[in-house]
Amino acid sequence: MSHETDTDDLAANTAAGTGTGSAEANRAGLGTGSGRSWRFETARQGLSWETHYKPVLKYVALAILMIWMLFPVYYAFVNSLKTPEMIFTTSLGIPFLTFDPVAFSGRNAWRTMWSAFPFGRYLLATFVVSVGTAGLATVCAVFAAYSFARLEFPLKNSLFVLAVAGFAFPIVLLAIPIFVLLQRIGLLNTYMGMILAFTAFTLPYNIWLLRGFFEDLPENLEESARVDGCTQIGAFFRVILPLSRPAIVSVFIFAFLLAWHNYLMAFIMGSDALHTTLPVALLELRGTFFVRNFHYIMAGTFLTMAIPIVMYMYLQKYLVEGLGSSAGVKG
Repeated sequence: MSHETDTDDLAANTAAGTGTGSAEANRAGLGTGSGRSWRFETARQGLSWETHYKPVLKYVALAILMIWMLFPVYYAFVNSLKTPEMIFTTSLGIPFLTFDPVAFSGRNAWRTMWSAFPFGRYLLATFVVSVGTAGLATVCAVFAAYSFARLEFPLKNSLFVLAVAGFAFPIVLLAIPIFVLLQRIGLLNTYMGMILAFTAFTLPYNIWLLRGFFEDLPENLEESARVDGCTQIGAFFRVILPLSRPAIVSVFIFAFLLAWHNYLMAFIMGSDALHTTLPVALLELRGTFFVRNFHYIMAGTFLTMAIPIVMYMYLQKYLVEGLGSSAGVKG
């Protein structure tokens, strides 16, 4: 019996030692088959996924995405420097293949678009409507969102649902009623009427976004301000409003972009030449003389895209600054 027991113990120890050795060999990458994993091979060569491969793939993906997003801007700018004959004879439609600097010194869109077409008037109308819409929508949304987030009054939740219910209605459904309303009150084909119409569609989202931001701010900030002698309104202007800079800037940019690129409401509310915006003007310019006016269309398209991009680049620093100050107070 003792001999058999010793034999069994020896076999068990041998098996355990063999299993331990196999596990250690697999961890060390010395085994065969699955033991030689890809991670071990890269680690033995001094390369790892987190340190070497992942950053490279991330930047490659970002570069591809950036090229995909900037190509329309490049396409519009390069074609605006050429004549229609040069544009439509380009091989495969790639603009840089037939780029000729001589065309820029002669008859080109940037020299004649301001005299042949009232692009300056279109640009002014678009800028006035967009800035007016962004400013009015932001101011109204700040006060409405703060009331829904901090104040207590009857039917608060019901009124909030009613305020953001504009999400459920498409622009096409409400365009004709708004047109009739503005016509009856005498605001059709006016900047004020277009600003009010655009604000009606951007305000629900702005209220919803700012309400969530105000609710995330600690309530003890206002309590501390009121202990120091501030009223509810004083605490709002001196404490809450400076901390809300990132959300306010985001809402302003969003409202500006919606108004800048809005075609349907601009086409319905501003049908005269004085209140025609760039999206409407570009589509009308396309019209019958699409081939002849293609370089003008590309020049106007480039302006339509470039101005919002420059505006966002300018306001980005204020957005980052506001995010840093808000995070510091919360911490």
